[in-house]
Amino acid sequence: MQRPDAANIDAFSAHPFFRRIGTIWFLMAFVGLAVVAMATPSLAQDGGELFGRGGCAGCHGNLAQGGDDGAEEPGPDLRSSRLDRDLILETLSCGRPGTAMPFNLTGAYTEIECYGIPVGEVPPETNGGGGFTAAELEVLATFLMDHVVGVRRVTRQNCALFFGGNENARACLAF
Repeated sequence: MQRPDAANIDAFSAHPFFRRIGTIWFLMAFVGLAVVAMATPSLAQDGGELFGRGGCAGCHGNLAQGGDDGAEEPGPDLRSSRLDRDLILETLSCGRPGTAMPFNLTGAYTEIECYGIPVGEVPPETNGGGGFTAAELEVLATFLMDHVVGVRRVTRQNCALFFGGNENARACLAF
């Protein structure tokens, strides 16, 4: 089999038909990537959505600044937390037995060991019921570490992460 030489390849790629096809493929790829980027929420927005879906604001406040609305037991201010990512993930997953902090990982205690407690029944002093996958809790932990823990000054953009990216949410207008 004879290999094409460089002159033949250049002549082939210089043909107007093949240049047009190449341009069309490039534009299709560019538009496709743009559509995917627009349709895919950021991890920060995903984390904010998970914070809301999990009911975290009920105890920790709308912006994770600590809750004290009287409706539920107040949770700590996560913005001033000194927990590292691993401890936050463990707390999100397994809760804090003996406190109001529920476990959120589906299968915690019954299928997945927590705090060295062998798999079995959920300890009676433990709240929760799961509802989140391990991957979702990873996203939530990343969100908290990147946009909450150590972030004491809330900006409108930071606030919007808790409200689907809406900087004009009523709670965000104060920033």
